Amino acid sequence: MNIKSKVTISKNVFAQEIDDETIILDSTTQEYFSLNEIGKVIWSLLSENKNLEQIKEEMLEMYEVPEEQLEKDVLNFLQALEQKGLISID
Repeated sequence: MNIKSKVTISKNVFAQEIDDETIILDSTTQEYFSLNEIGKVIWSLLSENKNLEQIKEEMLEMYEVPEEQLEKDVLNFLQALEQKGLISID
């Protein structure tokens, strides 16, 4: 996986914002996941069908963080989502 990879949210996943958090439900496994602030931003951008390059660029405008660190953190987060079956990465 790299910043050029294509990410797709699984069809069996539903997300809901509750107060300041985003809760994700995998309807297949019935597992719930809660996202922190950064995860919520990434999920929201994925939901808008943004590619990883667009997500990185938008987040660089939001946060003062080195580009390499942001890219690494985004990719690590997406890898964790993929391992849980919430997204697929091509």
